[in-house]
Amino acid sequence: MIKLIATDLDGTFLDDQSQFDRERLAKLLPKLREKRIYFVAASGRALSSLEREFAGFEDQMLFLGENGTVVRSKDKIYYEEIMPRELYMGIVRSIKESRFQNADAIHISGKNGAYALKSISPEYLAFMKHYYPDLILVDDFEEVEDEIYKVGANFVPEELKAAAEWLTETIPGVVSMTSGFECLDIMLDHVDKGNGLAHLCETLGIQADEVLAFGDNFNDVGMLQFAGKAVVPENAQPEIKALADEIIGDHDTGSVMTYMEEIAC
Repeated sequence: MIKLIATDLDGTFLDDQSQFDRERLAKLLPKLREKRIYFVAASGRALSSLEREFAGFEDQMLFLGENGTVVRSKDKIYYEEIMPRELYMGIVRSIKESRFQNADAIHISGKNGAYALKSISPEYLAFMKHYYPDLILVDDFEEVEDEIYKVGANFVPEELKAAAEWLTETIPGVVSMTSGFECLDIMLDHVDKGNGLAHLCETLGIQADEVLAFGDNFNDVGMLQFAGKAVVPENAQPEIKALADEIIGDHDTGSVMTYMEEIAC
């Protein structure tokens, strides 16, 4: 019996325009509640982005944000992991000094918002605002007094994999992963969507084999491996398809919503 459904957003639940059918979800969520099935939006995005995306549905779902570093409902935090200041500042310095890129494409994400330097390019700023609506520009990251969940940085596509490996191997205690696009998230090495989901399920009294998870990219691996059933859309990365118990239609067809509707019937 399924007691919890967790889905990634970009490339999975959302279509190519980063949208979903709100009317269908409005009909679906009460049916899931009747069956006592929790619905969780699980993303690398900031919580503020998730809450904006699902405005009007906040009372009927849970949010797993920042790639698993924070899990909450509308009014309760179930789990969170704060990165020590000396660690995230060390990560920032390492990226600045690396051969991969400059400091203008770095951001840090915390409880009260995300932070980037005022020297950020207009293009990167526009990209960031979609996933981090509360982006705050600062002269120096030393100014930030927030509690920080993770560090993010953009790299050119051909260097993304090498940069991820370099960060994970060079900086003790962290792991770097991509959710798509050209951005890497650098987090504490025991944190991912699967870890966040496991903590949530422990609190709710739900077993892993009672969880259904949808995902399409490398930051979904932990969640798909944790869940009793892993379902991925046709557009998923080949390595992610290899983890799937079932492969469904492309995300642009609303295949995840259709799958959930069948469960709720």
